[in-house]
Amino acid sequence: MNYSWKIARLGLDDELNNDGVLLENSIVQIHYKRIAADDDGTTSSYVGTCYFSAKSKSASDFIALNDVTNVIALTWLEESLGAEQINKIDTALAAKVAKKRVRLVKPGW
Repeated sequence: MNYSWKIARLGLDDELNNDGVLLENSIVQIHYKRIAADDDGTTSSYVGTCYFSAKSKSASDFIALNDVTNVIALTWLEESLGAEQINKIDTALAAKVAKKRVRLVKPGW
């Protein structure tokens, strides 16, 4: 089974950090899709949202929106979810893919 991420949207907000510095366009949400695909092309997906806050970030550690890459956003997403939650999502997706493989036929009688 192959798994991949797609970031659909980012939620932005201006936040004051703990030092009272305004962090403009701070990413406070990542709307994502986790996609599972097996070798025969059967796919399934899971859609979710992770929430973030930059309040504890110093101005020097803050990454401006224009400097955020897909790799950085995916790192934040995976760290936020954690290995256990990602495993739960992947297990559910694998079950959905297996269920899709079942062929239903109408009996001829």
